[in-house]
Amino acid sequence: MEQLGGYQLVAPLGEGGMGRVHLGRSASGRLVAVKTVHAHLAAEPHFRERFRREAAAARAVTGAHTAAVLAADPASPVPWLATAYLPGVTLRRAVAAAGPLAAPVVRSLGAALAEALTSIHGAGLVHRDLKPSNVLVTADGPRVIDFGIARALGDHGMTAAGDVVGTPGFIAPEQITGGAPVTAAADVFALGAVLAFAATGRNPFGDGTVAILLYRAVHEEPDLADVPARIRGLVAGCLDKEPGQRPSVGAVLERTADPEAPLWWREEPLRGLVRGDEEDRAREQTAVLPTKEVTARTAPSPRHAPAPHRDAERAERAERVERRRRLARRGVLVAGASTLTGLLGVSVVRGWEIPGPGGVTKGAQLALKKGSAKPGALRWSLTAESGGVDALLLSGATVLLHGALSLGGTGYVRACAAFDGARRWELEASTGTPNAWGVADGSLVAPDVGLPIVDAGSGKERVTADPVQRLPPVWVAVADGAAISSYDGTDDAKELEAVDLRTGVSRWAREEVGGRQPPAVLGRTMLLAAELGWRVLGVDTASAKTLWTYDGLRDDEDQTLAAALPDAGSFALLTTAGKLHIVRARSGERVAVRADAYPVTPGATAVGAVGGTGLLATAGRLHGFDPDSAKRRWPSLPTLGVETSWQRRPGGQRRPVSAGGLVLHWAKADTLQAVDAATGEARWTRRLTGVAKVPPVVAGATVYAACGESCTALRLADGALRRDWSLPGIIDGLVADASGWYGLIGTSAVRAYNGVDG
Repeated sequence: MEQLGGYQLVAPLGEGGMGRVHLGRSASGRLVAVKTVHAHLAAEPHFRERFRREAAAARAVTGAHTAAVLAADPASPVPWLATAYLPGVTLRRAVAAAGPLAAPVVRSLGAALAEALTSIHGAGLVHRDLKPSNVLVTADGPRVIDFGIARALGDHGMTAAGDVVGTPGFIAPEQITGGAPVTAAADVFALGAVLAFAATGRNPFGDGTVAILLYRAVHEEPDLADVPARIRGLVAGCLDKEPGQRPSVGAVLERTADPEAPLWWREEPLRGLVRGDEEDRAREQTAVLPTKEVTARTAPSPRHAPAPHRDAERAERAERVERRRRLARRGVLVAGASTLTGLLGVSVVRGWEIPGPGGVTKGAQLALKKGSAKPGALRWSLTAESGGVDALLLSGATVLLHGALSLGGTGYVRACAAFDGARRWELEASTGTPNAWGVADGSLVAPDVGLPIVDAGSGKERVTADPVQRLPPVWVAVADGAAISSYDGTDDAKELEAVDLRTGVSRWAREEVGGRQPPAVLGRTMLLAAELGWRVLGVDTASAKTLWTYDGLRDDEDQTLAAALPDAGSFALLTTAGKLHIVRARSGERVAVRADAYPVTPGATAVGAVGGTGLLATAGRLHGFDPDSAKRRWPSLPTLGVETSWQRRPGGQRRPVSAGGLVLHWAKADTLQAVDAATGEARWTRRLTGVAKVPPVVAGATVYAACGESCTALRLADGALRRDWSLPGIIDGLVADASGWYGLIGTSAVRAYNGVDG
């Protein structure tokens, strides 16, 4: 199957004027929707530049009603972007099947779309193609999807003269005539058209050819005769020909907001439509994502055995879970955390040498330039002629880089001295996006780019037995000095295996596979979801023995995330239903369950802990909870997202950025905040210039924050400015140590800067 970036393209989902959409699968098995740009557009330099700017801004879009970008590569020979995946039906299909929506439902829909546009405009974007087929009705509510032709606010020079971008019947007159800049008001016009369609089942400017629809939008009034009187005035105001006469998005939200609005997507007939569509698509796509059959090879312990009357329900649920894993639905995109980290395969870099024997390359052509030892000065830089660096790590006095040697699947990992950038070692790797690579106990764990465990300082492989050829693991966790990996089972590979980080020797393997979610580890206990998410195991990391089984989840709950709560000696277990379970690590005893549902956005949710406070980031909010009761400890705070505020750990799990009892996160795309973990009080807030793409890092008493094309050093205690650096490109990666910081600039340069004394 074709691969793009770190995603395996497994099935086409659809095609439009801008490109094609494919169902993709990450190395961990996660489903994504990958959109590729048509070749004739990719050949236009102006389009690529616009795509790059918009993709960089789109990762800042978060919210409960938006579908954000997970990854993108605007510089690839085939530009692409990826979002997470969630089943649902478009608003157009929902109205066609269930009929026009009632006035209260249309009003609720208007509030959801206004919230989505608030998030989009807050990131400096105009959607420009809001329409019924770009509104997805899911089991969690409506989502705005497809930022493929969004444009940065104020950027009016990236579209050629005569271009009309959008869908006739829903685009604003100024988009058609070019008589005024395309601003947020254009999305308000489209919002009005969408609400008119939802209320009547018809396009407000009728049907006809493209030319007819464009003419009507500019010169004729919309047909709102069948729009309920309660919302007709609002819809008419949104569809005003003059941008300045339309209500703002905030005004629309004020007129549609209703705290007691019904959860209409959970009511019939829409509820059945969404669920039925999921089941139909699952059956249609059974062959797309082949997976092994679900089997129960290890019986649950007697005290946790399910009651006999639930056996049939469990079997039916197992069948539904298996179908859901193979789901490949056309036209579905998903809300998720947005980021553009891990860009790969950007172009063929001239001068790459042929890899030598033993997997060691003769040398990736990175030009090293020495700098100065003065405080704050550029210490050194490494530059690839046309790209070729897509990720970096820091291990002690070593900086680790990953990049592509060619478009044919060959990549490299190079270790450089942090002091002067000099090459220490280099190994051949694959070009897969290093989403799970990390350093633990002095060892580089990077199965996602095809490397065995190697010593981070010397590059020497820590393998004492013949390696088993297998696909990349579903997930990797580091625990008790071992890398524990879960594999899709084959005749030659165990499904769960622990390999010693120092010796490379396999400590143990067990037949029973874990689920597709990374586990949480506390001491010698690993919380592991079984193949069916409602069955959770506590496994001893030293022996692989099952210590306990937690069957406290209901039939409508699956584990979605887990995290260790060290101070409490417990695990936090978040389910797909949004409930938070607290489970004792050594016994599996249930400590507490939070009855209030937390909003869960797949791909955009993380659970962790700082000191004695549990943290949960989801749907654009940061929550603090008590690790003993699961109750909210302080009111939630707005946050930009998991990908931009939580650091990636070895194995791909996320953890909050913290130091001295403070949680550091991006409250907005340009605003860094330090929050007291115990109270939720903001100790300091600092607004910077640009759009943040990567989490901040802490080195001693200094916080380094990358925002757009600048990096800022702030004092941890009070956020005071210590120094600011301007760089020649957007910072896509950031690490730091006591001597300074290291930034990945786009995909073609790495720069090391000295820290600031004092």
